[in-house]
Amino acid sequence: MGLTEMKRAALAHDAPGFVDALVALSQTDVYWGRRLDEVRHAVKLKELPFRVTAAVALGEKLSSVPGEDAKCLLDYVIDYLLMEEGRRTELPDALAILGVAAKYWEFTTYVALEELGATVLEAGGTLAPEVVAVMRRTATIEGHRSLKAFVAGLRQPLLNQGDAWADRALADLSAMGDDWRELVVHAADVTWDALPPEWAAPTPEWEEEAHRLLVKIGPGSVRKGVLGWLALADAPRAVSLRDRTGYGREQRGDLYNSMVLRRLVWLLGLLPPDEQLTRSLADAAEANLRKVPGGPRNRPVAEGAVHALSRHTDTEAGMDALAQLVRLAARVTHKPTAQQIGAAIDAAAAALQATREQVLDFAVPSFGLTEVGRRAERFGEDPGDTGILRIEGTRADIEWRNGAGMTVGSPPTAVKQGFPEQLKQFRESAKELGRTLTALTAALQCQLGARQPWRYGAWRALVFDHVVVGALARGLLWRVDGRLCGYAGGELRPVDGTAMPPAGRGEPVRLWDPASSSFDEVVAAREWLVRHGIIQPFPQAPVDL
Repeated sequence: MGLTEMKRAALAHDAPGFVDALVALSQTDVYWGRRLDEVRHAVKLKELPFRVTAAVALGEKLSSVPGEDAKCLLDYVIDYLLMEEGRRTELPDALAILGVAAKYWEFTTYVALEELGATVLEAGGTLAPEVVAVMRRTATIEGHRSLKAFVAGLRQPLLNQGDAWADRALADLSAMGDDWRELVVHAADVTWDALPPEWAAPTPEWEEEAHRLLVKIGPGSVRKGVLGWLALADAPRAVSLRDRTGYGREQRGDLYNSMVLRRLVWLLGLLPPDEQLTRSLADAAEANLRKVPGGPRNRPVAEGAVHALSRHTDTEAGMDALAQLVRLAARVTHKPTAQQIGAAIDAAAAALQATREQVLDFAVPSFGLTEVGRRAERFGEDPGDTGILRIEGTRADIEWRNGAGMTVGSPPTAVKQGFPEQLKQFRESAKELGRTLTALTAALQCQLGARQPWRYGAWRALVFDHVVVGALARGLLWRVDGRLCGYAGGELRPVDGTAMPPAGRGEPVRLWDPASSSFDEVVAAREWLVRHGIIQPFPQAPVDL
C-alpha cells in the first residue's frame, strides 16, 4: 500500500482504509520528513471530513507501530489532522481529541487544549484524569498563558497518575482527611508566570501557610507521609506515554508531580533534624540525580531535598545535615545541583566561622552516637538486649549485653531471630563508622603544621565536641589561643595545670605540633599523656627525645 491507496481512501471517505494505508506507508524506507511532505502534497489533511476519526485511530495504533521514524511520521500527521481544533469543536470531537492528547507526554500542537476542555466542562462533563495530566504537563513544560490559566483551576485529581509516588500518595490521601488534601493543594499552588517555576525557592508567604498546615496535621505525620512518598520518587513509572521529543521525559517523571513533591519535601526542612531524616534526604537527592537520557532522573525533587538539608544546617542539631551535604558534594556531578550544594556548604561554613576545607574534612554524620564515642542500641523492650557501639582508638567496636546486663561475646539469639533487620543496620553503621574513623585520622594528621588555624567555636562544634570526631580529637593535644591543652577529667584543660580561661568563638586553635615546640614542652606533653593514660589515635609526642 502507498500514496495511491491513501488518496483513494481519502476520496472515498474511508477512514479505516486511510489509516491502514498511512501506517503501511510509514514502514517504507524513506526519511519520515520527506514522507510527510509527500502525504501533505497528496492529501489536504485539514480538510478531511473524517480527520478526528483518523487521528483517534492513528493514536490507537501508534504504540504498536515499529520504528521511531514511523512514529514521528504519524505524530505529525496527527498534528495536521487536528490543527486549529478548539473553540468551534463539537463535544464528541472534543472528547475524542483530548483522548488522543492523553496518550502523549505533552501535546504541543496547534490544538487549543484549554478550549477543548472548556467545551467539555460547559456541557456538564468532566475531564478524565489522564486528560488533566497531559494538560498540566503541557502547561508546565511550555504551555501558553491561556492553557496555564485553565489548568490552574483544575483541582482534581490532586496529582497526575502514573508516577509511583503519586499513585501511592493518591491512595494514601483518600484515607488521610481534609487537612492533608489542603496541604497537597497548597504544594500544587503554582505561580505559573514564574520562570521557571520548578526551580523557585519557597516564598515567606508560602512557607508561613505550609508551616500552619504542618502544625495542624502534626510534624510526625507529615514526616512519615512525605518520606514515604519521597522514597518512591525515583521508581519507574507505571504508565507509559509517547514522548516525541527524544529527551527521555518518560524516565524523568511527571514534571508537574515533581514540582508538587519538591514543595512537600521543603516541609521536611522545617522539622527537627536527626540523622535518619537527613540521611533520607541526601539519599533521595542522590537517587534522583541519577543520569538518564536528557539529564538527571528528577532534578526538582533532588534540589528540594538539598534545600531541606540546607535549612537544617541553621539548627543546633544541624551537623548531620551538613555532613550529608558534604557527602553529596563528593558524589554529585550535575553542575547546577552541585553549585546549590556548594553554596549551602559555604553558608554553613561562614556561620560556623570555619573554612570550606575544614567543613569538607570534618563534617561527618553522628552514626546514631548519643555521646562522644558511644551509642547504645536497644533490641526489644526494656530491659532488652543491648549493643554498645564504642570508638576505641581509631576503631569502632561493638559490645553486647543481654537483658540481665551481662556482657556476651556475640549478639544474643533473641536479637538474631527477633530483630534481623535492625541488627543488619546496626552492623552496617559500625562498619561505615570504622571507615569514617580511618579517613578522619588521616585528616587530623594533616592538621599537623597546618597554616590555617581553627576558630574556637567552629573547632568545638566540628571537632572537639562532635560525637564521632571528638572521640579522636580528645586523645590529641591542641594549642588553644597559644596554650597547650588536652582533654582530661571530662573537660579541656591546659597541660601546665593552670585554669582554663573562658573562651569565645574566635580564638585560634591548632593541633599541637611537637616539631615546632620547645624540648621542655614536648617532655611536659609526653608526661601529661602518660599521667592521664591517654591513648592517642596517632602519636604526637615522640617516645625517644
